[in-house]
Amino acid sequence: MKAFVLKAPGQLELTDRDRPVCGPGEVIIRVHCVNICKTDVKCVDLGQRDLVYPRVLGHEIAGTIDEVGRDVTGCAVGQRVHVHPGIACGSCWYCRKDLDNLCDSMRIMGFNYDGGFQEFLRIPEEGVRGGILNRVENPELPLEAVSFIEPLACCVNLQSQLDFSGHPSVLIFGGGRLGVLNALVAKAGGAGPVILVEPDAGRRKSGLDLGFDAALDPADGNLADRVNALTGGRGADIAIPCCPDGSALASALRLTRKQGQLGYFSGLTGGAPDLAVLNTIHYREIHVAGSYGCGLAHSIRGRELLESGAIDVRPLISHHIPLTDLPQGMDFIRRGDGYSTVVYVDRESK
Repeated sequence: MKAFVLKAPGQLELTDRDRPVCGPGEVIIRVHCVNICKTDVKCVDLGQRDLVYPRVLGHEIAGTIDEVGRDVTGCAVGQRVHVHPGIACGSCWYCRKDLDNLCDSMRIMGFNYDGGFQEFLRIPEEGVRGGILNRVENPELPLEAVSFIEPLACCVNLQSQLDFSGHPSVLIFGGGRLGVLNALVAKAGGAGPVILVEPDAGRRKSGLDLGFDAALDPADGNLADRVNALTGGRGADIAIPCCPDGSALASALRLTRKQGQLGYFSGLTGGAPDLAVLNTIHYREIHVAGSYGCGLAHSIRGRELLESGAIDVRPLISHHIPLTDLPQGMDFIRRGDGYSTVVYVDRESK
């Protein structure tokens, strides 16, 4: 079978491998399509602390069950599935509290185990037992949409920690893929208006087409006035920075109303806000919710949102590529070309 193997940082190679053998308690997935994540690109360019080489990347996976090992129940050949990437231990304090995304011993498909950039994927026994095969019941939902469940679930994780009662106004910083997905989840939850703050004019225009109610330029000297005009003069009920720039976090705090909510979705790679900005949390009594990754319940909710038609992610697909063009797809992500690049591993999956 064909597989893209990362042999070391910067050494991503298309290779021929033996099809994985299905052991007792295991399942083999025929991979149909995989969304490329920025984290995949980071692993190729810089490596990652949990990677043991060689490794097949890819953790936003959709496919069908191809083989079921001995003693496996509840899985049938041909069943369409999303592969939830996190394999939690099930026994630590966080797992017992249904906070499996924070598991002390988390193992991840595409990091600790081989991922989806290959034709067939072995799901280890602990993953099958842990329920990471998220079965898709709606036959009308295309597998290209199923490959969005993991990033969608990350948005669900954050927003499940925020109060969306009363149709809150939501301010989202960053109009990339995760900014749009957060907007779609917020609108499905009854939020409005949902406002984009984005420096790129093209992203502002396409953001309006994809569901934002307004799109503002952060360089606009009247940004605060424009936000206030859209939010009853108070500022946003909820602000969610979906970019790693410290200035976006600073603006989010300043533009959130008193006793508003900040969803700390994106970690920072740029400079952090100064103490005066952080003290805004204190003086304005802003409630902060952090989030990291997603748990099984979030993936299930993401699937439900797609299966019900509450969210349609297909307009976010900017590029469709075969597995052999994976390096080109990585370049699309590096350049910020479009929203999502979906790799079709099985040529019939599209």
